[in-house]
Amino acid sequence: MLKKRLLTTAILVGILIGVVLISHKAPVLFFLVGTLFVFTGMREFLRMSGGIRGVGSVGGVLVFSLIFITAVGARPGAITPAYRIPIDPEWTTAAIFAVLIGLFLFQISRRDGSNALLRISTTMTGIIYVAWLFGFLPRINYYKYSLPGYDGRWYIFFLFLVVKTNDSLAYLIGSKWGQHMLMPRVSPRKTIEGAVGGVLGAGLAAIVGKFVFALDRITWPAALTLGMVLGGAAVMGDLAESLLKRSSDRKDSGRTLPGMGGILDLFDSIFFTAPLLYLYMKLILKL
Repeated sequence: MLKKRLLTTAILVGILIGVVLISHKAPVLFFLVGTLFVFTGMREFLRMSGGIRGVGSVGGVLVFSLIFITAVGARPGAITPAYRIPIDPEWTTAAIFAVLIGLFLFQISRRDGSNALLRISTTMTGIIYVAWLFGFLPRINYYKYSLPGYDGRWYIFFLFLVVKTNDSLAYLIGSKWGQHMLMPRVSPRKTIEGAVGGVLGAGLAAIVGKFVFALDRITWPAALTLGMVLGGAAVMGDLAESLLKRSSDRKDSGRTLPGMGGILDLFDSIFFTAPLLYLYMKLILKL
């Protein structure tokens, strides 16, 4: 199992690094890989929750697609002025509205509408949890240039470095020294020692990432604080996905990734950290 996990991790890391590195020259590749992740993640979520698979999966892809197109179009020079109106950010709002209407129409057309509230609610939750939250990755990657030399790809690498350091240290420290359960009702294997070690490690990883990726707008004390905040959000994201799996009586969200589980198991920490980093860039750094 460990060998499969390490091999899968190595392959995924290689793919993600390659896709991100060429994402500005070949955005379609980023889009295709992201769409595959969103579609698979939506299927996993809807299978666990009992939501509406067809409309939900298509709706999730639609929402992510419009977020991606808007993110790429926001880059100066990415598109000609004549096409700026069609990719207005409000198209994402329109997509969510259209999906909501589609879900109600689908349930109205069914003979048995006794579980309509549950199916519509869980499907919309899946679209927000998977497609909308995952959409913050292209928002970071293609964030508009407002400073000379700015490159969103390094912020993506910074995010993954911090989050995966947190996850790895939390697992290692928790396995070796963990004695106090963090939240046994939700995740019986996570410990307070592991969580604290992961958050502290995330802070140190953020300082390293600041210098490695030349993020000059972030001071090292700010990097330490940001890393620890992202580490805490990563723990929350992990617990959130554990809650979903526990409520559906599943060990993993799927079997897509050998030795690791499903797409949601891979990105659970990213779902809650990518929005935080994006908001930090936009509201604090004012990039």
